[in-house]
Amino acid sequence: MITWGHTYWPIFITAVTVFFGIPEIYALFTNVYNTLSWYAWKQLNLSASVSQGMDTVAWWCSLIVWLTFVIVITAHIWWKGI
Repeated sequence: MITWGHTYWPIFITAVTVFFGIPEIYALFTNVYNTLSWYAWKQLNLSASVSQGMDTVAWWCSLIVWLTFVIVITAHIWWKGI
C-alpha cells in the first residue's frame, strides 16, 4: 500500500540526520559550546547537581517530556502499542 509516510519518513530521518546530527557531532569535536546539551545546561539551566537540587520546573518538565517521548515512541515502534 502506498501512503505519504513512505515518502515523508525517509525525508524526515535524512533531514534530522543532516541538519541536526552532523552539526551536533561536529560541535562535540570542535566546540562543545555549540551543542544542544550545552544549550540545555547553560541557557535553560537544566543542569542539576547534588548541591543545586533537581527541583526547577524546567528540569522536571524537560525530564517528563523526554521520558514520555522515549516510552511512547519505543512502545509504538517496537511493540506496536500506544
